[in-house]
Amino acid sequence: MTPQFNSNIIKDVPVLESERLILRSFAEDDIDDIFEYASIPEVTEYLPWETHRTIDDTKAFLKISNEMFENRDIVDFAIVLKSEKKVIGGISIREWNNANRCADIGYVISPKYWNRGIITEAIRRIIKFGFDKLNANRIEAHCDEKNIGSYRAMEKAGMKYEGTLRQKVMMKGSFVNMKLYSILKEEYSE
Repeated sequence: MTPQFNSNIIKDVPVLESERLILRSFAEDDIDDIFEYASIPEVTEYLPWETHRTIDDTKAFLKISNEMFENRDIVDFAIVLKSEKKVIGGISIREWNNANRCADIGYVISPKYWNRGIITEAIRRIIKFGFDKLNANRIEAHCDEKNIGSYRAMEKAGMKYEGTLRQKVMMKGSFVNMKLYSILKEEYSE
């Protein structure tokens, strides 16, 4: 019998650690930190969601995040930089509860922390979790083809470019091409 994707392992968002990071559930106390990066237009340029204009936008994000977790649609992790004890971004596992044992990840990080390898470190830790604990066979991610920093982080995390999906996503009123990357369990090594 083929092992199934382990959807029951996540009853609560686990706490994951790497050298510089703690990945954990978002909490009400994180609202100011989240708003700090989510309110920067440069951060949301390549994301499907709008820039947070008020703290109420951030509160609504937390509510939706919790509801989606309860429905087993998405697991959102806050990215906490250990040295600052501050939430500097988020990383998610989406579409992880399926018979194909394939998960999709997405992420966001404050521009203050761009080009430091932090998001690559977070991606690697989520990949490890996906293969070790969720029994995923494939983990994939995609980004706007113009988002160079995002696809470089995927490459550095060991993901392979599979192609560009033409006009894959409607983003802020326009169809955009998305670069698709993936890593298979058989290709993964720590």
